[in-house]
Amino acid sequence: MHMLKNVRLSFPSIWKPTAYEGADPKYSAVFLIEKDSEAHKALVTHMREVAKAQWGEKAKSILERQDMDSNRQLLKDGDGPKGFTQDGEPKDGYAGHVFIKASNKHAPKIVGRGRQPLTEDDGIPYGGCYVNAQISVWAQDNKFGKFLNCKLLALQFWADGDRFGSADVADVDAFEEAEEVTEDW
Repeated sequence: MHMLKNVRLSFPSIWKPTAYEGADPKYSAVFLIEKDSEAHKALVTHMREVAKAQWGEKAKSILERQDMDSNRQLLKDGDGPKGFTQDGEPKDGYAGHVFIKASNKHAPKIVGRGRQPLTEDDGIPYGGCYVNAQISVWAQDNKFGKFLNCKLLALQFWADGDRFGSADVADVDAFEEAEEVTEDW
């Protein structure tokens, strides 16, 4: 297990599993980590340790091969191609960061700052906020290939941040109150 501390949450699918491109539905999230930060360096070290434990002296070449395949690359550059939308626009918050996607067929545990359980109705966490995340980096070594994957275990809402994209919050107080409700259609 590895702990990502105070990282930005992006593309959270943490309350309901989502299926991408015909794959099995999974819970998932992307975590933005400031480039060259202690958190970035610690994650790279952890990934190398997992790879070395699985593949020994071959670990370095296997990780290099994985990094060359943009679809298999585990830790991506927010300033690189994957940090941009299909329209060529930079994704909110990705510049100057690396990012890692974690997923799981099972729902992650989600708690607040005081470790109290959260529900979707609480409105946190959301894309753009800061979280602590428990992830598990694991080595796949089977007929589908040799590479590292990342499993999402738990999230802790840590701090508010600017919401990403179209994650506008509705303000029901902006509506007028009707003086009289009628059923005349």
